[in-house]
Amino acid sequence: MSQNIPQVQNTGAIKSAEFVKLTIFNEFSNSANVTTHTFSSAYRNETIDGAEYLALGGLLSVGSQNRDLRVTAGDTNISLSGVSGNNIQIVLDTKIRGSEVEVWRGFYDDNDQLGDSYLRFTGVITNYTIQEERTDNNDNFIVTVSASSYKTVLSNRIAGRKTNEESWKVFDPLDTSMDNVYSIAGVQFDFGKEVTASSGGRGRGGGGGGGGGGGDQRRQEQR
Repeated sequence: MSQNIPQVQNTGAIKSAEFVKLTIFNEFSNSANVTTHTFSSAYRNETIDGAEYLALGGLLSVGSQNRDLRVTAGDTNISLSGVSGNNIQIVLDTKIRGSEVEVWRGFYDDNDQLGDSYLRFTGVITNYTIQEERTDNNDNFIVTVSASSYKTVLSNRIAGRKTNEESWKVFDPLDTSMDNVYSIAGVQFDFGKEVTASSGGRGRGGGGGGGGGGGDQRRQEQR
């Protein structure tokens, strides 16, 4: 389905900016304890849905996103240059991996007024890199985060529980269903076969016993 964007109608120059919303979960067990950072590639601060996006201009670089009509798996990179050493703690001192990232694209009209913005990417940060460039006595850091779309994350998701005591008691500490897993690990069972004391006693020595019985029968026949 095509989207009608008034700001790009009847104009020879399309002016747009990327708006990034980064949500860092400070506690994985508490989804309400989050820290949100909003910034954009625009050259002035803009407010979208009540959130002010800090203008970073050319310091912000956002990778391309898939433009398929159906939901597809894809990754993108977000780079921020000109970062001072004091701001590196945003990456190093927080749980940046697993953070949610949203990339919006907003269009400007001929009067440089921001119109509607459109969600282009939603995903999870999977990795980050920090690059240092030193000129004379000045340090310039480039922070790049890699984000995977939610479709990629769901495709790689491993669901369910393991058959061990620790994994089984995550949801119910009183569940004893897997307490004996370690004691029977590596033991072979003939499932479906009735186990008796006599058959279990012979076990591995059954071949020898059978040979003795056959010898007695042959001696009786010779007589």
